[in-house]
Amino acid sequence: MTDLEQLREQIAAYDRQIMELLSNRLNCAIEVGRYKAEHGLQAHNPEVERKVISRYRTLAEELGMDPDRAEEICKIIMQESISNEEAIIGREQK
Repeated sequence: MTDLEQLREQIAAYDRQIMELLSNRLNCAIEVGRYKAEHGLQAHNPEVERKVISRYRTLAEELGMDPDRAEEICKIIMQESISNEEAIIGREQK
């Protein structure tokens, strides 16, 4: 196996870890959706959204990454989380 193949295998392993963490995060968002449904809260909360974006930007800077790119990734993840929350809230309110 070449060094390049080994590096690609390592990247594939990291990709799996990223997807597993993302799945865990989205499952947590489902639990948040259940809580919000039980307490009559909306899925979208702009103040929380701003805090999460800020957290991603700060982490990106700390890790030597592009904060703008981190914000883009964050927004995509939040869109998926909000969709999951809205689905739960919609089901729970019926």
